[in-house]
This record gives sequence, C-alpha cells and structure tokens, in this order.
Amino acid sequence: MIVTAEDFKNQFPRFIPVYLPIYTFKTYYKDDVVYFNNDFYKCKVTSTTNTPATTADWEKTSGNALNYTQDADIIRAIAEAKVNFNEGLFDDECTAKLLFLYLVAFYLTIDFQNALNANGGFGLVQSKSVGSVSESYAIPQFFMNKPQFAMYAQNGYGRKYLNMLLPYLTGNIILAKGATTFS
Repeated sequence: MIVTAEDFKNQFPRFIPVYLPIYTFKTYYKDDVVYFNNDFYKCKVTSTTNTPATTADWEKTSGNALNYTQDADIIRAIAEAKVNFNEGLFDDECTAKLLFLYLVAFYLTIDFQNALNANGGFGLVQSKSVGSVSESYAIPQFFMNKPQFAMYAQNGYGRKYLNMLLPYLTGNIILAKGATTFS
C-alpha cells in the first residue's frame, strides 16, 4: 500500500495547522496568501493567474512556514505510522488505507503537540483548571485494561483509529467435534 502526502490532504482537507499554501498555477483572488520561493505573498488584485514574481499583482507579506503543516511533516508521520501498522489485518486496501491515514493523523498531531510542549509528559488530562474554568477527562476502563492502546487516547484521530481498528483485532473461535485416527 502506497500512501502519499496528497492522500492525507484529501482525507483531511481541514487539518490543523492548515497546510502550507504553496503556489500552484491557478487563479488567485484578492487577499489570497501563497508560499513561493521561500517567501509569503499576498494577492493585491481582484484575480490573477500570474506568479508572485509579478509585483503588480502580489506583495510580500510576513509568515512562517513552520506555522503550517508541510508535506515533509506528513511524510515523517507516514514513516512513523508504518512502524505500528499491520496491513495484513484487512481484507481490502481501501479499509487499510483509511485506518492508516487516521494513524498518520494521530502521529502528526502528536508531533505538533510535542513541538509546542517539548517538556509535556505522556498521558491524558484528568483535571485542569484556570480561574473558574475547569476541564477533566476520565480514562476509559478499556484503556486502563489495555495499556498498549492508551497512547491512542491522546487525541481524536487516535481514538477514532482505535475504534475502527478494534473489530479487526477480535477473532472468531469455532469449536468443531472431531476424532483421531490413532489407536
């Protein structure tokens, strides 16, 4: 199974942080921002098909590529997900690919969370409060009974991945009456 950054973007078009708006040859409209030749540009005209090198249509603007999801981030998350994915569990490639993409989203989200909070520890929020606002999450008993699944509870992509994966981890057992030919 081959999975690309484009596959990921098609599955998750509203992923956060948003994708780096790399310039492509299409029509852009006033105030659209693109990334071109390592700089950000903002469209100044009603619409244009010209490249940002055309200063009559574009102006440089501030931006930081690290504030966006980039293809390189997705490719790294794909490599991480391959370590923990058993494609052989699934009868069809479509199902395998869907679950794999959720696992990629899980790892990509963890990578971004780790980048923002390098000192943060592993675990689920059980209680947090700021002023009069408080937040608390319970760890489902299932995760406590199966600690190998606990890490997937850290974000919604992991929880959804696990919910879709669990039926494939449960096998059927059939008993059959039989005999031997040995005396």
